[in-house]
Amino acid sequence: MIIRLNDQEYEHCLCFAQTCALNQQRIEFGQSDTKPRRTSEISRDNMIGKMAEVAFSKMLHDRYGLDIALDFNYYPRGKWDDQDAVINGWLIDVKATRKGGRWMLIEWSKLNFRQRQNMLSHLYVMASVDWDRENDLPHREVDLVGCASIQKLVPGVPTTVILRKGECIPNTHTHLQADNYGIRFSDLETDWDMVIKYILGNPPPDLTEYPNPYTGRPLHKASEPKKDTEEQRSMPAQTEKAAKNRPVGILGWLKKLLGF
Repeated sequence: MIIRLNDQEYEHCLCFAQTCALNQQRIEFGQSDTKPRRTSEISRDNMIGKMAEVAFSKMLHDRYGLDIALDFNYYPRGKWDDQDAVINGWLIDVKATRKGGRWMLIEWSKLNFRQRQNMLSHLYVMASVDWDRENDLPHREVDLVGCASIQKLVPGVPTTVILRKGECIPNTHTHLQADNYGIRFSDLETDWDMVIKYILGNPPPDLTEYPNPYTGRPLHKASEPKKDTEEQRSMPAQTEKAAKNRPVGILGWLKKLLGF
């Protein structure tokens, strides 16, 4: 679905991108071992991302009569806003790339951060921004390529691949600077009428059992201490007492004699 931004929307995004780039840390994906980027590169990515959010907001308003509040606050690199959109309790994250990209990439570091904040997104929307590469400037058109539920972002899903830091995005020479889940554009859901109808008619999925990408386990299972019963807590003392009273036997006598 192609959404075109008007002059006011475009200028708002451009002002945000330039101002935000001057205030951000130049650290990729919240990691300290990646090469800092130029302010112009950060500004370009901010512009792409914000245009995608505005396009998604326009689509929701014009086609479905839904209004969402856009966030034009500035965040350091490696920090994230709460959500790009919230509809009927569904937390929605809008991803974007320049025209020509073919993959939706979701960084593990962001999933980990959001999970620890109990703010995992339920739906990921992918957008492609038309870009004049020769002049390094965006056009006004944004293609809302499709979307995927977070339930697709787990190991074992046929349409989802695990892409490790340092690897290349498939069929490109672009090296990844973080671990990601990747879904091809062709495997994204593109029926927006069905998606919006489902979101409005159903509560968001329960994500308490969502496996952390780094550990493979839900956070509550990975962090909860083991709860012992009163009987289990008394077992070590009982075992120690029984050991003292147990007959040594010939093998035990030999071990003691030899100093083991």
